[in-house]
Amino acid sequence: METWNDNVLSWRKGSGKKFRIAIAGDICPARAGAAEICAGKTGEILQGIQPVLDRADLRLAQWEVVLTNEDTPILKCGPNLKCDPGCVDFLKKGNFEVALLANNHTGDYGENGVLSTLEVLKKAKIRTVGAGKDAASARKVLRMTKDGFKISIFNFCEHEFGCAWEDHAGANPFDTMNDLRQVRNEQNKADIILVVMHGGNEMNPIPSPRVKQLCRAFAEAGASAVMNIHTHCPQGIEVVKGVPVVYCPGNFFFPYPTKVYDPADFWWSGYVPTFEFDRKGACSVEITPYLMEPETLHICALTGKQRKWYLDYIRKISREMQENGDRWYDIWCARQYAMPLDLFSCMASEAFKQDPEDENALKHLPPARNMLTCPAHNELASRVVLLLERKKIKALQKEIPALEKLRTARFAALTK
Repeated sequence: METWNDNVLSWRKGSGKKFRIAIAGDICPARAGAAEICAGKTGEILQGIQPVLDRADLRLAQWEVVLTNEDTPILKCGPNLKCDPGCVDFLKKGNFEVALLANNHTGDYGENGVLSTLEVLKKAKIRTVGAGKDAASARKVLRMTKDGFKISIFNFCEHEFGCAWEDHAGANPFDTMNDLRQVRNEQNKADIILVVMHGGNEMNPIPSPRVKQLCRAFAEAGASAVMNIHTHCPQGIEVVKGVPVVYCPGNFFFPYPTKVYDPADFWWSGYVPTFEFDRKGACSVEITPYLMEPETLHICALTGKQRKWYLDYIRKISREMQENGDRWYDIWCARQYAMPLDLFSCMASEAFKQDPEDENALKHLPPARNMLTCPAHNELASRVVLLLERKKIKALQKEIPALEKLRTARFAALTK
């Protein structure tokens, strides 16, 4: 049975030699962040969290930005993210050995952007997983040996924009049946099998039924630990048959230019999960909550009452996810229900009926395309249609204030 002891969730007492893996959430050093890094201030940015990272034997980072100076953005919905190749210094100074590239921004600047990112990371001696020059390369498992442990890392993302094709560079999109088969087939080849996903509903503290189902399926397929990233807010943790599942740690370093600091916004905070393994698998996960200071951009581990609030919050949303998760998702759908209805209208363009390659019509296609091909958006749209059909939206909307309360960070007002 799993138990919390301060910031450590454990479910069995490990034995023999141990191995610890720390994973940082979304990293995108846009503009101000890039300027600080290129000015040689990475050490200052990471000083408040580096000791936590350095206690691990292996460090992974979700790298969610293209390393290029070319200006070749692809047509998509959502921002196209890139930064100066010199920003690789963030990973080097942070002692990150692996960059996770399966996400919805790796392909933001086309094939050349993907290849540039891979090359910059390779020259910096940072290993990569989750992207490649084609689909076959992107889906390859990363195998490595460290301190006597054989480690296999899988990295998958939802099918948004910039994914790899048979003849096109990009990120590694979900192919669920094959992904699960890959994980099952790896069991006799590694001591530790780590699955890191990228997907879900942004700014929703409770994972959707589909995300929970998929994470649990990977756990049952033989993963030693499963982690999801993408929501830009912290989500909870559970243990599935002895396998830890972290649903999202929140942003690690994402000083987005249009984001104005709001202490109630979880965008600016998160936690580092550190998984501990022995030869039998995972035995505990330690979480370290932090805040990215809005003025200095320094990432500082929380202390005192702020730290306690954050740890209590993670326990709370973990319970809610397991006990009432599907209900919370329906409330989320009621909150967002107008979005898919608006996007359906994009598909009804008369121009497409006349010419399926009409340039002006194509400019309006990405949001609707994303709703159909991205599992998170597709799940939302499908559920909204069912809730509308059953006339459930109005009743669920009355519970939105409770969801908003759950989405609100309240630790910043507390004394440190």
